[in-house]
Amino acid sequence: MRPVILFLALVASAFAAAAEDFSWMVPLNDLRGAPYRWGYYGGLYEDGSNVMAGDHFAAGMARAAKIQPLDADGNPSANGKIVFLAGGAGEAARIMESFKSIAAGDVRVNHDDLVIINAAHDGADYRFWAERPGGFPRYDIVNSTAVIPSGVSPKQVQVAWLQMVLDRPGDTLGIANADAYRLKTHIAETLREIQRQYPNLQIVYLSSRVYGGYSQVGINPEPYAYETGLSNRWIITDQMEQARMEVPEWHHDQRVGLIDYRRGIAPWVAWGPYMWANGATAREDGLAWFRGDFEADGETLSPSGAVKGGKMLFDFLLHEPTAKGWFRSGVEPPAKGRAARH
Repeated sequence: MRPVILFLALVASAFAAAAEDFSWMVPLNDLRGAPYRWGYYGGLYEDGSNVMAGDHFAAGMARAAKIQPLDADGNPSANGKIVFLAGGAGEAARIMESFKSIAAGDVRVNHDDLVIINAAHDGADYRFWAERPGGFPRYDIVNSTAVIPSGVSPKQVQVAWLQMVLDRPGDTLGIANADAYRLKTHIAETLREIQRQYPNLQIVYLSSRVYGGYSQVGINPEPYAYETGLSNRWIITDQMEQARMEVPEWHHDQRVGLIDYRRGIAPWVAWGPYMWANGATAREDGLAWFRGDFEADGETLSPSGAVKGGKMLFDFLLHEPTAKGWFRSGVEPPAKGRAARH
């Protein structure tokens, strides 16, 4: 009877999520220092700010300066490669495929040294990426099906974009074991594990889920999709705080553990594109998620939704200072309307 009971509970949870009104939720970047609930507030970085602190930015730029073409053994080489790897589940996989298509046709992208690899795929929630005992990492699959077939080696992976998720969450913030707390633990586990797997990894950009309010299946509805943004912010600000401590092991957030990039046990982390918006209600920057951006289940990104996410990631990297040296080619397209010279 237990499978039947579990199924009925999931169905009830899905209907409850569908019936609940989430119109009050405000994107973190629009909320800024105003409260969310349970004592939490908005903003992507510290103190409700959407701007990275100067010390963390300087550390990121120092990490970015280390990114260079490497040979298969991880040694600097004029003929080497820089691997940019995407990790996550199905949503991340669809966004990354769109991103790759956009990047492939743009002259502003470094097509000489850069190898873009989509290692995200359906079903690859945190268990696929995180260290044991929290997860059951399968980097052997990543390497054998994505990295090596791309003509590169694990030692050439230097940058990653991650969108970590928990499948079928059930506890919102307000209790001690809320899924947002569990997710930050697993993101930290993933950062430590991915650093072990790819020893030359310098930078990881994190992104939240997109809107989950159209979900008809209850796998990852609201407010869980929204609260992934808080999980990512906690990871980033915890790393910032640890890097300022003489003894980072004494950091108060024991759910996260040590993620100090100075120790070489985790890469430097920062926000990638923050992807959540409250459905068709546009953010201040214009982002909105419409029903047509999702398939019939209300959760799987449709081609239009994947393109929207891919464009966000592309625009982010095109303008991100820590990506300029490895992502940009230095070439600019001709200005629109300018007549070609003969």
